[in-house]
Amino acid sequence: MIEVLPGIYRHTSSAHVYAVCDQSRGDSGSAVLVNIGDGSVLDDLPPHIRQVRAVLLTHHHRDVAAGAARAVQGGIPVYAPEGEGPSLLHPQEALSLADLRNNYEGRPWVWTVPEGAQTQPLRAYQTFTFGALSFTVRPTPGPTPSAVSLLLDRPGGLLAFTGSLLYAPGQVARLASTQWTYNGGEGLAGTVLSLLDLADWNPVRVLPAHGEIMAPEALMITAEALRPLLALRRQNPRLWALRDQPYAELRPWLLMNRTSLSCAYVLRAQSGRALMIDFGYDFCFGQANSTAQNARRPWLYTLPRLLSQFGVSGIDAVIPTHYHDDHVAGIPLLREVYGAQLWAPENMVEVLAVPERHRLPCLWFEGMAADRSLPLGQPLTWEEFQITPYELPGHARSAAALLVETAEERVLFGGDQYSGADGLDLNYTYPNLFREGDYVQSAELYARLRPQLMLSGHNAPLVPPEGYFEALLDRGQQLQALHASLQPHTARLLVQAEPITVVSGGPVTLTLENPTDVAFEGEVLLSGRANDVSDHSLPVQLPPRSTQNLIFTPRGPPGSRLHFELRGPPGEPSQFTHVTISSAAPSLALSDPSGDEDAS
Repeated sequence: MIEVLPGIYRHTSSAHVYAVCDQSRGDSGSAVLVNIGDGSVLDDLPPHIRQVRAVLLTHHHRDVAAGAARAVQGGIPVYAPEGEGPSLLHPQEALSLADLRNNYEGRPWVWTVPEGAQTQPLRAYQTFTFGALSFTVRPTPGPTPSAVSLLLDRPGGLLAFTGSLLYAPGQVARLASTQWTYNGGEGLAGTVLSLLDLADWNPVRVLPAHGEIMAPEALMITAEALRPLLALRRQNPRLWALRDQPYAELRPWLLMNRTSLSCAYVLRAQSGRALMIDFGYDFCFGQANSTAQNARRPWLYTLPRLLSQFGVSGIDAVIPTHYHDDHVAGIPLLREVYGAQLWAPENMVEVLAVPERHRLPCLWFEGMAADRSLPLGQPLTWEEFQITPYELPGHARSAAALLVETAEERVLFGGDQYSGADGLDLNYTYPNLFREGDYVQSAELYARLRPQLMLSGHNAPLVPPEGYFEALLDRGQQLQALHASLQPHTARLLVQAEPITVVSGGPVTLTLENPTDVAFEGEVLLSGRANDVSDHSLPVQLPPRSTQNLIFTPRGPPGSRLHFELRGPPGEPSQFTHVTISSAAPSLALSDPSGDEDAS
């Protein structure tokens, strides 16, 4: 192990490991390791380093992280980028991804560590302090979607520990790791953005996991060196332009983020304060095929330019149009780093706060409690704006249209309800609990509100042309009629059970919805290992356009399921759902809606 900078030692095995000494009292008796390599660094520490306070991993690849298990076994806490913990804890599952047949996964899972280790998350933008050493986590996707760099501020200047982001001025460690999809170049674009971001921090030295320590100019040199390859493969041709100007000014008071996966908008008040509508994946340059957390990376890349280019002094709040990850994933970071509050329309407060209760698509991995619940249909005043949320089921059940009124204009933010260049595509999704009459309801709402400008999640701004609202209603009515004619009655109903995972003996609500104009008569059948007495059957009558809730208290062994079947007239297809038991118990207790009778 050699001293490469005052108080910083380097050991090289499968990768460089940096031992950063705590010299706060003139004593370098403790250190923090940046990466761990194959673990042999623990046998090569200088005699004066008597304690390793922590290991900080820049990413999960084997060359930098294989020794994590040894460190944990030795009582040393290991920190890894948020989202990469599962592949470090369960490496056999990650390694098996490399052996799949008909595999179109581009990421090199063969580089996963051989032995599992429990790690703690390195939260993006947070500062982790160990004694007098404080490391700030910067998201630097490139080697992996979740990779980070660690910034250490010392008396001599800022140091950047960059992992495998770059190898030398003009070179990356491996091009293969930048291909996150089967033939994509997502990691190339991510690497460029990460290098440019680090260059903005002006570190005095760059300390990589491979290669020699570099001057800060290496960051810009390497970003520019990647430009021809990006151009050759036509990957993100607008990358540099979008980085320079990420926001489009639609009105003096209204900005649109041009870089986000779904359109995020900014209301800019005359005072300089801002309010955001939706905030999912900022500067989305490409994503891996997977929807696991290690492939979905929210960050705050464009926010510094929002503040500097448009005179924004701060962000007061963000209001989501619905709960899908591409509209909300970045909100927790936005709240932590910029102090923005989450103002949620009341119909999505619960699903945002406790997503694990629900069987719905596109749920973000962490809950987010609302700082303010916005009653539907009631206007609120923020600065010079009046904002009114309205219920907007269709694309998603827990969704809201946001009408923003200024002295001059009425603007409607509709999320993903409608799509297409003409704003007429009906963007419904059955797993989001779509009901056949939802688009009639939303067409009537739009016609009543008569916005002058309509903004959506994935399309260009739309000024409604003459006849637009009438066309919306006609298409909504056609959709409803076709659903009535193209399937039997039972198939038009909806069934859901929540929470989807329940402690044995805990309550489960089975919700039955009849959105049609025809009464329904049938039965609910219960089965599964959680039902250890016999199959239960409950008669059900649902009037037209009605909802009924049934309460159950399932009991059973861990991992067992209670299955629900809504059965209608003989020969019609049934509807199904289930809940999973999360703790052991001997039997199933079944309660009627009043809770007065135990059917077991």
